[in-house]
Amino acid sequence: MRILFDDADMDAQLSRTLIAVSAEAADLGEVFATAARVTEGDYDSWFTEWSATAEVAQSLAEDAVRGGHDVTARKAFLRASEYWRQAFFFLRHDLDDARLQRAWRRHRETFRAALPLLDCHAVIAEIPYDGVTMTGYLFRPADADTPRPTILAPCGMDSTAEAGYVATGYMALPRGYNFFVFEGPGQGGTLFEHRRTFRPDFEVPFGEAFTWLLDQDGVHPHAVIVMGRSFGGYLGPRAAACESRVAALVADPGQYDFASRIGTFASSLGFAAEEDFLSRLLAADEDLDARLQNLLSGSRNVEWYGSRMAAMGAKTVGDFLRKQLQFSLRDVAADIRCPTLLTEGEGDFAAQGELLFEHLTCERRLTTFSAAEGAGGHCEGLGSTLFEGYAFDWIDRILGRAAAPAPVN
Repeated sequence: MRILFDDADMDAQLSRTLIAVSAEAADLGEVFATAARVTEGDYDSWFTEWSATAEVAQSLAEDAVRGGHDVTARKAFLRASEYWRQAFFFLRHDLDDARLQRAWRRHRETFRAALPLLDCHAVIAEIPYDGVTMTGYLFRPADADTPRPTILAPCGMDSTAEAGYVATGYMALPRGYNFFVFEGPGQGGTLFEHRRTFRPDFEVPFGEAFTWLLDQDGVHPHAVIVMGRSFGGYLGPRAAACESRVAALVADPGQYDFASRIGTFASSLGFAAEEDFLSRLLAADEDLDARLQNLLSGSRNVEWYGSRMAAMGAKTVGDFLRKQLQFSLRDVAADIRCPTLLTEGEGDFAAQGELLFEHLTCERRLTTFSAAEGAGGHCEGLGSTLFEGYAFDWIDRILGRAAAPAPVN
């Protein structure tokens, strides 16, 4: 469903900020006014306009703090953080770009300025990993030691821990759940600052984060629910397969591996036989690699492939695809023992829910949201409230927190 831009990536990002209105992290007027100033398809223009709006929101927040207007300050800081995230989104193919580094730091700075103003207790986590630290945030509905269930959310392919609160955290807290989000390798500051890239065995950094979480007050050790959205739909199941203490899993959308997508990708490049493409790819065939490198032509593909190459630590498109082939649940999907919910929006480009469902042996459910009900596309598009209600009601039932249904007469 087109909102404003013919450029599909710009329009998708615009929808992401529209959803942030639900988390008090965007204003519809600011969003559409900013988008109207952007030159279609020009990612430098995108950075310029979103950073300008972020500066205004940050200034409003700082003025509100000085005036003692905490609610105004909280909302303005959250908006500034979201707008700074938008500003650097299309610059992530070059980790050394000064604009990316500045905007990302302002994104984190403004989010942290909002923390003491939130209606919850927030703790910043710095979790040791591979000689550096992974940043995370633990939010609790109240500053109390009573153990509660906790939603543990790994970030997605292009997310940050700060953006995780805006995407999902605001859903969990009013329902009485703690919310914990952290940046693993390939994500946020672990990538931008420490240059640690994605690894297929996500259970390794996850294990460090899980251990940190269980040491915190107010976290029920037997009620940690992993909720992976976007690329977290791979990372979450990978983690749950290797951690028996996870109480439940939500994957939105569920993802199984990259290899099963290779046929469609090969066909799009004109290859009649998937086996021929795959064998040449694995052999690092020079002619094929040169052809793949041409996919970077054009600004959209620099963003689409370039940002993912940077996050994977790949220098070429061919190397990126070969690294992606290592990301698979083939050997571990059957090890997931906790109840699992797979959700997906109609037409989600990343969805592999049916494939993952077939390989699960645990209690499981697969639910698809439709475009007709307003929840089609990646992570249900603009239908985030529909996802929220379904997913959290399912978690309530799994944990026995839901009231028993009224008897039918």
